[in-house]
Amino acid sequence: RSGFYVDQSGTVVTTLEAVQGCERVTLDEDYNARVIGIDEGLGIAVLKPVDALAPIAVAAFQDIPPRLQSDIAVAGYSYGGVLGSPTLTFGQLEDAQGLNGEQHLKRLALASLEGDAGGPVVDSYGAVVGMLLPASQSGRQLPDGVSFAADAAAVRQVLADLGISASSTSGGTTIPPETLSKQASGMTVLVSCWD
Repeated sequence: RSGFYVDQSGTVVTTLEAVQGCERVTLDEDYNARVIGIDEGLGIAVLKPVDALAPIAVAAFQDIPPRLQSDIAVAGYSYGGVLGSPTLTFGQLEDAQGLNGEQHLKRLALASLEGDAGGPVVDSYGAVVGMLLPASQSGRQLPDGVSFAADAAAVRQVLADLGISASSTSGGTTIPPETLSKQASGMTVLVSCWD
């Protein structure tokens, strides 16, 4: 699965599913990490590297809620690390809540893959607006291109509850796709579970 750095010490946010039942968790296959917090309701896990890391980039969470139909992108290891670096998948914000009115979710029009789960959802300014959640396991088959993300405010609250201060931003200037790709890839990390 994917995850992303939220501070300069290498703290990572990912999906709870990515770390459940693991004897060992690694970041980019080389660095051991431990789970320091989870939120079962949101499906979020927070990891801390065992040894200090210096990420290329860290997430800046967007303070201003994105507009409906605005462009977003997800950085993730779509193919489980086979390509060696994250892939950027583009889409749009369809709704500012889940199908049942959940305020902590965002509904996306995005063709994501299983390995993308846990990756940062970024706006056209490069700010993080959420974390991509895995495809629903509820037994319902949703139409293709429907994905969900945990809202940035909900992710930040999980971090705050653990005493982790994440950076934020308001608005910004639209950046070109190649710059967006470089920035999002720098904060994205491959999270591996070992039995």
